[in-house]
Amino acid sequence: LEFFRVETEVLDINDNPPTFPDTDIQVEISESATPGTRFPLESAYDPDVGNNSLRTYEMTTNSYFALDVQTQGDGNKFAELVLKKQLDREQQALHRYVLTAMDGGIPQRTGTALLTIKVLDSNDNVPVFDQSVYTVSMPENSPPGTLVIQLNATDLDEGQNGEVVYSFSSHNTPRVREIFSIDPRTGRMEISGELDFEESSMYQVYIQAKDLGPNAVPAHCKVLVKVLDLNDNPPEISFSTVKDAVSEGAPPGTVVALFSVTDKDSEENGQIHCEILGDVPFRLKLSY
Repeated sequence: LEFFRVETEVLDINDNPPTFPDTDIQVEISESATPGTRFPLESAYDPDVGNNSLRTYEMTTNSYFALDVQTQGDGNKFAELVLKKQLDREQQALHRYVLTAMDGGIPQRTGTALLTIKVLDSNDNVPVFDQSVYTVSMPENSPPGTLVIQLNATDLDEGQNGEVVYSFSSHNTPRVREIFSIDPRTGRMEISGELDFEESSMYQVYIQAKDLGPNAVPAHCKVLVKVLDLNDNPPEISFSTVKDAVSEGAPPGTVVALFSVTDKDSEENGQIHCEILGDVPFRLKLSY
């Protein structure tokens, strides 16, 4: 009986493509990330050996990201996503690319995964009003609760960074704060006091809008409230000179009394017409 030693070498063939653990890869990157920042990606796996094993990675050509393929000490390949260009969530919140892993066999085999990059918001936008100055007119008898104006400021950020609250600016007068109020959440500005044209025919109300994010910068606008006059004041008569008696021989044109008439209302509501009622031997004459 004779024994022989036989060695058998099993040659690898390229019968396995590279595969990713997950064919849908999610990466979250803040829009404040600076170009040059690196983000490691999940590695693909290829059970083949030698030239048939994983050799490199590629991704869809784009202007925001590049791939940097590196080799570990054991020869395995991994890829890092490198930011080339500043991101802007308000312009594009999602970026989708095809990530391809390739081996070195002939014919070459590949595996792919969908790479989705979600751009996270940073508080880089301030609220914006539709206008910088608003003008409204309100009758002076408007009761408390009457809507003055519905303000709206928009912020392109999301979440708390885009949630806007409203308030009076610090340089409003105490009187303005007595007469008007504003809902911090809705931007609804109402009358809360009493409007009086004779006190003031115009109010300047300064409003600010601010988001709830960190390092928030407020936006400002001005509301001009014109108070419309109503005929709510009667004429007032005041006498400056009155004679107790008039001689029966006094000639026509003799001054019997001097008086003035005023009306606090404006325009037509403040125009006065005076007359003497009854059949009496007197007449009125303007003295100015």
